[in-house]
Amino acid sequence: MKKIFYTSIIIFAIASFSSCKKALDLTPNDQLASATFWKTEHEASLALTGCYTYFSTNDNTYTGYYYAYNDGASDNAMAQYPWESNATLISAGNISPTFDQGYNTRYQYIRRYNYFLDNIAKTPMDAALEKRFIAEARALRAFTYFELAETFGPVVLLTKSYTDPLTTAVAPTSEADVITFVISELQSAAADLPAAALSILARVQLQYSKWADAVATTQKVMGMGYALYRKTTLTAADTQDDYSTFVTFADDNDKQKFYKGMASYEQQFWQVNENSKEVILASQNISNSSYAYGNGLRTLFPPADLGGWSSITPTQELVDAYWDRGGNTFTPPTATTRAANYNNGNPNAAYLTEFKNRDTRLYASILFPKSPWGAFNTGYTFSWGKGGSNNSKTGYNFRKLIDPVYTTADWDGAQDFPIIRYAEILLIYAEAKNELSGPDPSIFAALNDIRDRAGMPAVSQTTYGTQLSLRGLIQNERRIELAAEGQRLFDIRRWNIAKDVMKSTYDLTNTIVQARVWDPKFVLMPYPQTAVDHNPNLKSAQTAKGY
Repeated sequence: MKKIFYTSIIIFAIASFSSCKKALDLTPNDQLASATFWKTEHEASLALTGCYTYFSTNDNTYTGYYYAYNDGASDNAMAQYPWESNATLISAGNISPTFDQGYNTRYQYIRRYNYFLDNIAKTPMDAALEKRFIAEARALRAFTYFELAETFGPVVLLTKSYTDPLTTAVAPTSEADVITFVISELQSAAADLPAAALSILARVQLQYSKWADAVATTQKVMGMGYALYRKTTLTAADTQDDYSTFVTFADDNDKQKFYKGMASYEQQFWQVNENSKEVILASQNISNSSYAYGNGLRTLFPPADLGGWSSITPTQELVDAYWDRGGNTFTPPTATTRAANYNNGNPNAAYLTEFKNRDTRLYASILFPKSPWGAFNTGYTFSWGKGGSNNSKTGYNFRKLIDPVYTTADWDGAQDFPIIRYAEILLIYAEAKNELSGPDPSIFAALNDIRDRAGMPAVSQTTYGTQLSLRGLIQNERRIELAAEGQRLFDIRRWNIAKDVMKSTYDLTNTIVQARVWDPKFVLMPYPQTAVDHNPNLKSAQTAKGY
């Protein structure tokens, strides 16, 4: 049963592929319910949905689609407006305790989870439903502590409700011990919330190099009936854009494969497909609601001539990461050559060759000069307006994650934002299994499932037959498959490649648009000064992190 409420929420996949949308708990974050609460099952449900608003808190940190700003803090994208998020400062290396990357807000929610878990037993309700509610709250709390730990390292671990703020002034728990707690909580929650809890658990295990555990966990999820979204029948709208300029089709079957791959990858994120078997966790939105409830990517991603702000735009490095259509690495031209070919907005024929016969996901994800997007605006072709208001600084815009049905008003997108989808589970399995024991057929099967969905050829088991070579391919597949979904920020840290990839960003004319600096201490964010002032116990941990 599917109920619509006017809020942006997350869905935990509890059973097969059903969804249950919950209403907002409008109690302010700093107030607790009165002693008269917890009398009915409905009241318990309201309290739980108040916990779910963790994914709809508009604090420029992690509001559903605000995970896209994580890519803006990485080498995947540039976030050009510092007043929208901390991503601009983080990517530039201007990282200090003067800003808060979600520390204080997350503790507001931990307080809420703890209060719920400490009081749910008071409610007369169905025992099975109570167990599920408890599992949901524990999974939310574990997810929040995981994000705290991977962002800040050691953090204060609070597992009971509290009313006096002074009770939070305790020493932080080590990152390892916090993650031990997270894993234990998710394992317990999995009994009553299997798909969601296990999917979060797999992400945690990957982040902390628990390869064998990640393999076992993803195998469980892979046996639950999830599948990549595929569009098997094309419509006239799916083929309205002529890609013959960019793609050399061997025959009509090859052409059909390309368009089906592009439609399958792009349209999985559209509102009409939000309940597909690919979705495991998603932050949901509605239309006709402007800033309060809609998906803001419709405004943050597109260029000015499509009514967007170009807030988060792809870097040249991300564009280069999309391989060729044969599944081989792509060798880009030099920046000087590209600038000459671009010819200040009058691209020559040589310029277009850079975008010929590339990975289908490039065309479905990135707007580059001369690329069409008729689904958004009939006959539209992207042209970079360098220097114009609300235009990209890099020369590219994202089209991925935008539903062209919702284009008339700011923040009016009704499409969900994926928190975890099945493609990530396959990628987690492939990476963990390769790190655990090297290449094997099951890894190639997982990768080929993802590639085939996009109309791409299978991975060469000869070319990528060693652990090292396959590691590089998996990392690149993860980068392009999950682009703009918020994972790259932490991927480059756990792979220890941030020092190599966080380089200054240039546009199509080879003009620098953001100087970027990397320091090893940036692997972890500093606690905000407000938190340190409140809790002196954080001072030594702050110093140990180098801040």
